[in-house]
Amino acid sequence: MSKKNVKIYKNGELLVDNAVIMDGFFDRLIGLMFSLKSDKKRILVFKNTNWIHSFFCFFKFDALYLDKSGLVRAYKINIPPFIILKPVFGAIVTIEFVNCCFEFKKGDKITIDE
Repeated sequence: MSKKNVKIYKNGELLVDNAVIMDGFFDRLIGLMFSLKSDKKRILVFKNTNWIHSFFCFFKFDALYLDKSGLVRAYKINIPPFIILKPVFGAIVTIEFVNCCFEFKKGDKITIDE
């Protein structure tokens, strides 16, 4: 499958309109790996994912974990390169943010408009 752009809402307000659903096997496998950091904002959405790693990702990024209702389970900021993050139990969607300055708290409602 190819990449699909989507909108993301936080508590009913539009947050971004250019997030990318990473649903192809290789898209999900690669994610941010081997990317060069740029000033460009990037938002990647991974469904059916509750853990991530930052191997071969040469810059810091943030990750948001959502449960099946779209509620925030965890928000990790400034994830350094070359680590494995522990799974967030109850999460089924992970959103990675590059060069974005958002604030989230547990219980925020996130909607992904496909």
